[in-house]
Amino acid sequence: MTKCVIIGAGPAGMNAALYLKRAGIDVDIIEKDVPGGEMLKTDKIENYLGFSSIAGGDLALNMFRQIKDLGVNIIKDEVLKVVKNDKFEVQLTTDKISADYVIVATGRVARKLGVLGEEALVNRGISYCAVCDGAFYKGLDVAIVGGGDSALTEALYLSDICNHVYVLVRKELRASHILQNRVKNKDNITILKKVQVSSFNGSDRLTDITLSDGKNLLVNGLFVAIGGMPDLRFLNGLDIDMKDGYILTDDKMESSLNGLYAIGDVRYKNVYQIITAASDGAIAAVSIKEGV
Repeated sequence: MTKCVIIGAGPAGMNAALYLKRAGIDVDIIEKDVPGGEMLKTDKIENYLGFSSIAGGDLALNMFRQIKDLGVNIIKDEVLKVVKNDKFEVQLTTDKISADYVIVATGRVARKLGVLGEEALVNRGISYCAVCDGAFYKGLDVAIVGGGDSALTEALYLSDICNHVYVLVRKELRASHILQNRVKNKDNITILKKVQVSSFNGSDRLTDITLSDGKNLLVNGLFVAIGGMPDLRFLNGLDIDMKDGYILTDDKMESSLNGLYAIGDVRYKNVYQIITAASDGAIAAVSIKEGV
């Protein structure tokens, strides 16, 4: 039994835990992977206030150490199901926890392109994390699909490792001007606009990709950076208002189900950034404190 269970240890979940623990409220964080979420996939973060530049892994570690030093209980396990009776029952693979409040902070999983050959070549030339897998393509030609900040950040990271980086953009670049300017100043990055991947080719490993204009691009690796979608199957059975796969909340971060809160990338909103995720966590925690 605990007062609040937080599902997910990204910036949203960790900041919620920080605020709850400082308020004297019992809280457990459940995290099935390594704390940090999407920050761990980011080579360099330059838009988080207080740091001119910091590696995503370092920022995640700083947050983790801070909540550990406060005594926040972190359980490495996966949430299989959440049930609401008088209290919430959070079913893990090895245990079950009862709580008055549940905060969902599980972020998003990488969105796939869904084109021919993709599933067969995942981890055989196709990746969804440049920081995780970029070193395997040192000195080789690679491509990135996406036109936002994440895609260009990964392109810049890979340009220091790989021979040449192609950025494939469906329409126009959406990334910040500072990133676009940096990419334009890199001799080994080429932007290809108004193209899509029609198929991935190769029997055992990726050898090339066919583009929507009929051309073939010879690359050894391709990184997909087109955002993600929440995976909220563990909430199946609960009556929660959703929109486009995201949880709808009020301005206190509470969902339509009393006592269940959603923060960070699982919540339907306009801006998905580390700093707004952390803000969501603080608001949810303060809202719970006011209700205790």
